[in-house]
Amino acid sequence: MTQLYWQVYLNLERDFLSIADTIHINDKQQEVYSMKIADLLIRTAVEIEALAKELYLANDGEVKEAKKMFFDSVCLKHLNKLWELEQKVVMVVSPAIYFEKEENKVLKPLYMADKRGPNSSDWKDAYQAIKHNRVNDLTKGSIKHLLHGLAALYVLNLYYRNESIKNISSDDMTSVNPSFGSSLFAVKIHKGMGIKEDGSYHKSPDYDECVYIEDYERNSKKYAMKTMSEMRKKYNDLLSDVDPKLPELILECFRVLLRYDIVLNKQQY
Repeated sequence: MTQLYWQVYLNLERDFLSIADTIHINDKQQEVYSMKIADLLIRTAVEIEALAKELYLANDGEVKEAKKMFFDSVCLKHLNKLWELEQKVVMVVSPAIYFEKEENKVLKPLYMADKRGPNSSDWKDAYQAIKHNRVNDLTKGSIKHLLHGLAALYVLNLYYRNESIKNISSDDMTSVNPSFGSSLFAVKIHKGMGIKEDGSYHKSPDYDECVYIEDYERNSKKYAMKTMSEMRKKYNDLLSDVDPKLPELILECFRVLLRYDIVLNKQQY
């Protein structure tokens, strides 16, 4: 069943890209709107509502009455606390989209999505407006709002699918496609930055922006930690003035021999 929502997402993505066959989508065309675009936005937001609730219940969300289990202020708020969803970055990478401005190519589609009212995310505000008054608010059914909504649905689908790439070499990692099946978007993969002797994970400043992270495969991680501990003990026994970072430096020399996993960023570190 993990592919059920994904197939619906891919259909919506294809419908969006079909618009690019007739509209040259660039920075100036962001506000183009139509009934078709508005309809796609509504369908996208309905999927977000359903998927947010599925993820909420599957990840220790408190069971509530249906009328009180709001997809945003309850479900997305809970998921955001778990995974920092509002910080996750999605990049528009389709060759059919001709954005030049960074703010149009690099999105944080779930930022403020767990809020209600005027402080909410732009796509959610547009969805609510069109749902309640399509005639007067049709202009909000724009390419920009649809694209941002699709990006939000894309991220939720990646977490729902919960797929990972296991036991690969450092050479294999260069061939991992950060789109993970999308023809429209890609996400950031946090680059592994070595390993500490206690097994803790090195985080770069963009860690929270990454949907996926690169980590040592379990057995490789145990081997690396054991090796570092043994090297440190030997050097401490032999040389009192040895550089304390030497074990880590030596490990870097043969890290190419280790194996890696690419897994979802679920704030486990």
